[in-house]
Formats: sequence, C-alpha cells, structure tokens
Amino acid sequence: MSCIPNNELTLEEIPSPKGDLRGWSRFAHTINGYEQMGGFDACADLANSGGAATLTQLRCALFFEARRDRHSGGCSLDEDVIRRLLKEIRLKVEAGEFD
Repeated sequence: MSCIPNNELTLEEIPSPKGDLRGWSRFAHTINGYEQMGGFDACADLANSGGAATLTQLRCALFFEARRDRHSGGCSLDEDVIRRLLKEIRLKVEAGEFD
C-alpha cells in the first residue's frame, strides 16, 4: 500500500479495531512516521508517550507500532494499543478532523 494523505483516508481503508486485526500493519504503512515526525527518535518518543492526539500523530504512532512489531519478530505486539489507535484514527476520519 502506498502513502495516503490524511484528507484522502476513508473508513473502508482503516481496519476495524474490533475482531481480528488483519491488515493493521499494512494500513500503518500508509504513512511514513519517521518522515512525518522528523526521524526515528521523535516517532518513537511519540509512540512511547501515548500522547498522540492529531490524526497525523495517531497514524505515526501506529506506524511505529508496526515497525516495533516487525523488528521484534512479533514479540512486542500490544493489541490494546493497536486497537485504541485504530479506533481513534477512525473517529478522527469520521469527524473530518484531518489534523
């Protein structure tokens, strides 16, 4: 999947936070969190703080969780965090809050 600007996101593209999480990692890569946040450290700090508030921040945090999961070999997946981020992303898109 290629990068998708916030204002082009549709609810159909965002995996549901309910049920299985199939497709969440692929969706997470529709933004480059490292680029958006100004590098690895800034993206990691955002994800680790749990303080993402805007749509871009939420997507960057989800992106970082996908990278964390990949580089840990699947040992660091926190489904509660993934579900919360997906839910918040969906709410922002539904409300038309693109940042």
